[in-house]
Amino acid sequence: MKRIMVMLTAALLVCVSFGQANGYATLASARAKITKVIENPKEMTAVMQTLSPADQKTFLAEVVAAIASMPSDESDRTEKFVEIVNAALAGSQKGNSLTLVAEVFATVPPNSLAAVNESLASGLMNRATDGNVTYTDDQYIEISKKVLAAVNERVANEDNAGVRSGFAALMLIRGSNSESGSESYDKIMSAVVEALPESVQNDAKNDWIPAALGQGGQEKTYDPMLANVDGEQGKPVNDDSAGSAAQASQGSQGSGSLVALRVASAQNLDTLLADIAGANTDPSASADAANPVVDAVQNTTNSEMPLGNGEPGGDAGEVGPIIEEVIGYQNQTTQE
Repeated sequence: MKRIMVMLTAALLVCVSFGQANGYATLASARAKITKVIENPKEMTAVMQTLSPADQKTFLAEVVAAIASMPSDESDRTEKFVEIVNAALAGSQKGNSLTLVAEVFATVPPNSLAAVNESLASGLMNRATDGNVTYTDDQYIEISKKVLAAVNERVANEDNAGVRSGFAALMLIRGSNSESGSESYDKIMSAVVEALPESVQNDAKNDWIPAALGQGGQEKTYDPMLANVDGEQGKPVNDDSAGSAAQASQGSQGSGSLVALRVASAQNLDTLLADIAGANTDPSASADAANPVVDAVQNTTNSEMPLGNGEPGGDAGEVGPIIEEVIGYQNQTTQE
């Protein structure tokens, strides 16, 4: 009871210190955490939950840019991208998932999208992620069209736009769980390809998708896609390294990775597909409820994962890291 009272007090202090009618944290307070978030991607979910839909998009892009500039091996950066993307999407405000998915494919370097698309397809964006929901082929196709429409629009003015959309298409085809050559697969694949920009539809259908999925007895490879990428980002990717990065990030979260990622509000108890299926064209209009900051603080209690360090909590009386975090937020909100 003492712990609950302290947490509720901390939540109220956060809301008052933010001084914002809508209860969201400032972007400045989130930016102060970029280094900590990159070091421990699990914190990305909690930080995202405190931000408005518009600031979630901005913050995600800034974290991705920070990882891209890291002086480390590409494989290490790719693993960070996979972890950050999954954690960010798990913390999306209701109605904002579609916007964030599009931001992922617009900002993550193409080489790393090889692993990101595989990770999302097997997890948060998989048709079977929520065992309580069964999507028909037609329903999944409608969701896929929404995703690709958003991605196409967002990447239109980015470098390598067609390839970026192609990776989103691969994610959707993989996430459908349809067996290659089946009627279901042919139907979904055809609809997904038709939703791509016309300029890349033939390449995607005849070269990119078959090669990336290892169809027709060929070895799985992203080379046909990445051969169309300008600059260093178009280096050939060893498909084993891409798969390893996706698996490594999932493995580091344990077998219950999807549950671990969903330490957030009720929005994330459902799959992202459910949110996308009903996504509003104005995410801010359907942003998660009354006070996302209180939700975020309360969720740290439920998950035993204080915002300050991302590690499981100890004795019930050990609330120091949480109070320190609240005080830190209070000091940072004057920066913006």
